[in-house]
Amino acid sequence: MKFTSQSPGIEELQGVPRTLLIPLAARAKAATVFPSLDPQDLFAQAALQATGTEVHTSPIDTPTVINVLWRTKLIKQLGQAFFERHPQSPGVDLGAGLAHHFQWLSNGHNSWLDVDLPEVIALRQSLMHHTQQRCQHQSADLTHCGWWQGLDLPDSHPPRPTLVVCEGVLMYLQPSQVRQIIREIAQNAPVDSELLVDFMSPLGIGRAWVPNIGETATAPFNWGAHNGLEIARIHPRLELLAQYSVSEAYGWAAPWAEMFWSPFTGGPLYGLAHLRVSDI
Repeated sequence: MKFTSQSPGIEELQGVPRTLLIPLAARAKAATVFPSLDPQDLFAQAALQATGTEVHTSPIDTPTVINVLWRTKLIKQLGQAFFERHPQSPGVDLGAGLAHHFQWLSNGHNSWLDVDLPEVIALRQSLMHHTQQRCQHQSADLTHCGWWQGLDLPDSHPPRPTLVVCEGVLMYLQPSQVRQIIREIAQNAPVDSELLVDFMSPLGIGRAWVPNIGETATAPFNWGAHNGLEIARIHPRLELLAQYSVSEAYGWAAPWAEMFWSPFTGGPLYGLAHLRVSDI
């Protein structure tokens, strides 16, 4: 993908924060590219228009777009199921970028917190002028120890389970940073909290890039996992509830093909792990 933008806030993004344009564009343009996976993301459409951002795609972008739309659909489904079980619980999107999952997950009683680096939060706030009281933004650096304790999550006694979403973020970080983030969540999230985290096969390490805005820059993938169980093993409080593969989005033949390559890859080429925080 290549982008042209009239927004200083977008042009000033560097490195990993600039990758927020990829899911933003995929969700905004889904209706014209993959209607069957269209999340009808009104916020993404408005954000592209408000920032004067134009998207230029090519056939090589197809897998990336499918990955984004597939995980968006899955987060929507799993998130709605979580809030049916815990209607007054909070949710938090770590490394939110310009995603706005709360537009689908709000039930009138729950709350939501979008977390990202300061420059990204400033951009979000410039685009979301009428933020709901139950949907807030907060800047934090997930690579710094103790960030969970600084999150502005609602107090309750006993603590309510929290839905934690972390998509399109961890693969850009170093393995030691990913383990620290997962441990931070597992150690601090209330019992029965659930974590939705996407992952790619280690075979993809080093193959990512940042959208081209004026000049080309790279943001390689630095972390991958063979499967969701590998993520759950990072901390004893984590329990793998389910693992999903993007092959589901490619039709009936893809899951069969995955059966042949998974013994060599150890799991999906791109997937999403659904984990629960247990009481040990």
